[in-house]
Amino acid sequence: MDMKNLKALSMEAFLHGSKQFSEDGATANDALRNLINEKLGGQNNIHSWNRHKEDVFEILEVAIQEPVAKVLRNELDGFAEYHDNAIGDKNEFRVTDPKVFRVGRIAGGANNMRRQTLTSKTFTIGTEWFGDSIYVEYEQFLAGMVDWSEMVNRIAQAFVTRIQELIAEGMQQAYTAVKAPYKLSGSVTLDNLVALANRVSIKANRPVALYGTKTALAKVAALDNVQLYSGDMKNELNQNGYLGMVRGLKLIEIPQAFKANQDEFALDDTKVLVLPANESIVAVATEGQTEVYESDQTASTAMQMEMSIRRKLGVAVLEYKVYGVAELTA
Repeated sequence: MDMKNLKALSMEAFLHGSKQFSEDGATANDALRNLINEKLGGQNNIHSWNRHKEDVFEILEVAIQEPVAKVLRNELDGFAEYHDNAIGDKNEFRVTDPKVFRVGRIAGGANNMRRQTLTSKTFTIGTEWFGDSIYVEYEQFLAGMVDWSEMVNRIAQAFVTRIQELIAEGMQQAYTAVKAPYKLSGSVTLDNLVALANRVSIKANRPVALYGTKTALAKVAALDNVQLYSGDMKNELNQNGYLGMVRGLKLIEIPQAFKANQDEFALDDTKVLVLPANESIVAVATEGQTEVYESDQTASTAMQMEMSIRRKLGVAVLEYKVYGVAELTA
């Protein structure tokens, strides 16, 4: 199978794994499993694995990387700019006016933000290695019980989730230190919120939009009399969970995420940010190929096959100097 078809198969296995993929009735999951089994010579034993594991790793690298890039482009659309670069390419992003904000790059593993003042209309972000390890029991492999497709999908989703965590951490750190009159709390009304948006717009000399999680944006519609909404508006509210436009203000969703290694949301579902519009507020860069390799097992006596997966990535948040925050408790 050539690279183009492997990429197509990888995406189909991730998005529609159980649906028919080929004319012979095989699903995309089946096709991916069959491809790996074919590379192993149709034999599930340690000798076949040692002879062909690099071929399997190459398939896994493509099968993980393609869905990650596709999902990120879809989920980040509207509030973030995503670059998928080759090694050596410059992770360069453009802004319309460097005077209105600075860049905060999220440092991997440290959960802190490295702030940088902009001096031109372009900026770059560094990348760091992020990765994980997985293992399967040798007995599972020998019995042909390894679900390669499920493994790939779980790893790809783990990378996407980690990037969402970094974005959420950056947003939380970038937009916390704000005081009246650019902060609303208590009994917030839609009139108050529109007035705040006007204040930020005039101060920044540009249009603004409301940013928040789906739960937070849903609270904006609740500030108004929903019974007075048109049928189309009610349908939009039911389908999306929030309205895309309220009183001339565009609403833009920021995907919610859990804090790293915690069962706790990273973003506050009660807060809506009022930020200058028409600018991506997050920059995400992945660099080079996804790498899959066998972990060092010299110190382990467990009968397991362990693999490590890693990819270089960087996340930066554009921190506006003028912004507003509304805390909606309704």
